[in-house]
Amino acid sequence: MKGSRTDAFRSETGTRWREGALDRLRRLGISELLVLLLVLPVAAKAHEPGYADAKIASPARTSRAGVRLAFPAGELPRRGMLVATGNILSPLARWIVIDLDLMTIRQATTRLADAGGLVEIESERTDAISDDERRNVIASGNEVWITPARDTPVFGEPTDRLCNVALFDGDDVLQEVGSDCPRPRLVAVLEALAVSANGRASSQGHAPAPSSAEASIGSAHREPDGTLVLWLRAESEAGSVVGHGELRYPPGNQHYDRFLRHLGPIPPGGEVLVWPFPPHWPDEPALPQRPRS
Repeated sequence: MKGSRTDAFRSETGTRWREGALDRLRRLGISELLVLLLVLPVAAKAHEPGYADAKIASPARTSRAGVRLAFPAGELPRRGMLVATGNILSPLARWIVIDLDLMTIRQATTRLADAGGLVEIESERTDAISDDERRNVIASGNEVWITPARDTPVFGEPTDRLCNVALFDGDDVLQEVGSDCPRPRLVAVLEALAVSANGRASSQGHAPAPSSAEASIGSAHREPDGTLVLWLRAESEAGSVVGHGELRYPPGNQHYDRFLRHLGPIPPGGEVLVWPFPPHWPDEPALPQRPRS
């Protein structure tokens, strides 16, 4: 009984205090809604997992100064990741670079300089990524930071292909290289993000400005025995690379002269860009026309 009277007294006292406080604040011009917002408890914001909160020891871990990439060091993200794919028979490479701080995805096609050193950027574009895409990339990157790299050899891989994956967290960098992409799940996420970004830009009419080399579909060189070697890439309508391959045409091949005329002069030991092929070769017989009905 005594406890119930005490509780009632406290409740009545609290009510009087709140009413008095509200009356004084109203006289000061402060709205009752603002007062209620100040006294009501605020729900805690859901925690968003951070990037690279946990990391395992790995021989692939290094400092930023220890990174070996042809891409300019000043253009690498402070926090983010990249994947670079190429071929040892060609100086061309494709890059996808995610910057988690700027929330951007950068895509570039580069060419190694003849004398080594940094690359020449032939074409590039940068697009924004959404909060959801950023969270998805962070989750995939965190999986790499805490998962040991696969060290089991995979047989039957193409030996002329190269794939480079690097994750950046300030001065801490995780870099892995292989003929087969060492982190296929992360690479798949970045590839899908590139396709999505290209699709958005295309639908909004924000296609990248064309450069002098962007219309090329690959590169070619001639071996000492005269064989023409073409390294070609295929692109989707959105502009993303969906595949690449090598074509070889030795002297005596029925198409050798056509390709040689199309490529033009090839300097000894050098290479040339490959431009899109015509729908029909000039010396190719025209297909018979179907009679109109």
